[in-house]
Amino acid sequence: MERDLSRSRAILIGNGGYADPRIPNLPAAQCVSAMADLLASDLCGWPAERVTCLVDVASPDALARKVIAAVRDAQDVLLVYYVGHGVRTSEGQLALTVGETDPGWEALPYTAMLYENLAKILRGCRAQTKLVLLDCCHAELANRSNHVFQSADFEEAHPVDGLYVIGASGSTKKAKTPVNGTLTCFTGAFLEIVHNGIREVSAPALRLDRIFLELHARLREAGLPEPVQSGARGAHGFLFAQNAAHPSHPKKSLEAVPAPVEERWPLLDRRTLLTAAGAIGLTLANTVSVFPRGPADPATASDSESTDKAANAAAKAAAASLGQPLPGHTDRVYSVAFRSGGRVLASGSADQTVRFWDLTDPLRPKPIGSPLPGHTDTVYSVVFSPDGNLLADASADQKARLLDVTDPAKPALLSRPVTGHTDAVFSVAFSLSGELLAAGSGDRTIRLWKVTDPAHPVLVGQPVFGHTDAVLSVAFSHNESVMGSGGSDHAVRLWNVADPPAPIGPALPGHTDRVYTVAFSPNGHLLASGSGDRTIRLWKVTNPANPVLLGSATGHKSTVNTVAFSPDGRILASGSSDHTIRLWRVTESAGLALVEYPLTGHRGAVYSVAFSPNGNLLASGSADQTIRLWKLSR
Repeated sequence: MERDLSRSRAILIGNGGYADPRIPNLPAAQCVSAMADLLASDLCGWPAERVTCLVDVASPDALARKVIAAVRDAQDVLLVYYVGHGVRTSEGQLALTVGETDPGWEALPYTAMLYENLAKILRGCRAQTKLVLLDCCHAELANRSNHVFQSADFEEAHPVDGLYVIGASGSTKKAKTPVNGTLTCFTGAFLEIVHNGIREVSAPALRLDRIFLELHARLREAGLPEPVQSGARGAHGFLFAQNAAHPSHPKKSLEAVPAPVEERWPLLDRRTLLTAAGAIGLTLANTVSVFPRGPADPATASDSESTDKAANAAAKAAAASLGQPLPGHTDRVYSVAFRSGGRVLASGSADQTVRFWDLTDPLRPKPIGSPLPGHTDTVYSVVFSPDGNLLADASADQKARLLDVTDPAKPALLSRPVTGHTDAVFSVAFSLSGELLAAGSGDRTIRLWKVTDPAHPVLVGQPVFGHTDAVLSVAFSHNESVMGSGGSDHAVRLWNVADPPAPIGPALPGHTDRVYTVAFSPNGHLLASGSGDRTIRLWKVTNPANPVLLGSATGHKSTVNTVAFSPDGRILASGSSDHTIRLWRVTESAGLALVEYPLTGHRGAVYSVAFSPNGNLLASGSADQTIRLWKLSR
């Protein structure tokens, strides 16, 4: 990985010691030192004199002056790393603590470095590529400062060119530090990934956005706060380091590599640390309490005794894994989908490919053809049209594709990729008629396409705004006049599918973390959602303008990534980062009843589940790079 970083600058900022006893100390100096060592190593290749370390700076003014002086000669790449406490101000801004920060509401904006002020310095820098790593609580609050606004309306905001930001936590989340740890969880995991490399990456160098995906997956599966990303895609592809796991890389001893894994448990978040401080006599008056690092016509689901018995029989017999996992993908499997008829399965993966599988004999599934390339980044979603002749997929490369899969051994691209989104496309869904395709994206929008002529998809109306963060999941109701969506803003929304599309009422409340998945029951009466808060919520939406919450179900021990209804609507399957699949009995009055035993076998997070059209099979895709098939007794 040959490159010249002599006109670039890395600024590493760490604040771990504080004059105010109400603010707990952090191992910031150790984190800055470890990050500096990494950048100067052969893996990253930064000249030591181009790395500036600013540790325990006392005031925001002093920090601003030092940062301004450091960025003046940055022409190619500017990398800014901050480790410390992130605090939400009374106006919802992100404040980065410095040595003399006063955590009182009135004093905080004047005694901490507002990220908005730091962002202004970055925007004025001449460097073409600007990279920011924020290891602090509430890091996602920085997102607004990373946009240029054309008006006071956030809908007209555009990412700053060449800026890419990775944060340790969501806007309402706390970063974590191991008890007695020498590194924070975010920084420790980041360093570990770069030092060890990513074996699933075939390239000899690691892009920063690929490091983010690995970091997100590891922290998520460990039950730690999930990192976030934002910014223009142009900077995402910065080659941060050589891939230490690549065969071309010389093997070296990693004895000096910081290894926070051994210290990861037990964990105290920063709220716990602050509470402990209060217990030994420190006053908490005026303290900002956010320091914690801390299509047959489907049967209608009914409430009758016979339905309950049938559903229980189908579920309690549970599912038996069929044979060995389906290997083939070389990275996480994010999506699986059955074709009508149930004999073909499609899968999408972080290895940037789509695969097709012949399930004529489910005990002996076979790959169909070769992996389908074309995308340049993770494939997050695959879905067949209702007639099974088309496949739509969605990728982190900001594109969705339409493919003719009449012969899945010879899939054919029908048109140029559907574009327009300015960030990753996380989810695609067909309407029941197959005439509409919806796509949800990290740019906070949903786009609707008319695909009656799939070779010439036509955008319906304008991009749909309503979510205030990434749209992670979209789904159509059976009558295709209503659509549902879930997002990183913790919201579930319902939409009137008109021209133009319009929201139906306010967001459905209740989830306290990102909503990764939404699904309608086959008859359209129910909507299920799964979230990072480990819960599934079930809504009755027969009147979309007045949805009724039937219940919130718990059982998973980590993020609920995926939910799917059986074809008869009586069973809901859910997949989680706890490596399990759970089956739930569904009724329109009682909500969800958990079937006793989870389905186990995956060795990583379960990202996708799908029922076969006859309901006899369940397919699952996982972070362990495999697909599993489960036989459901009826």
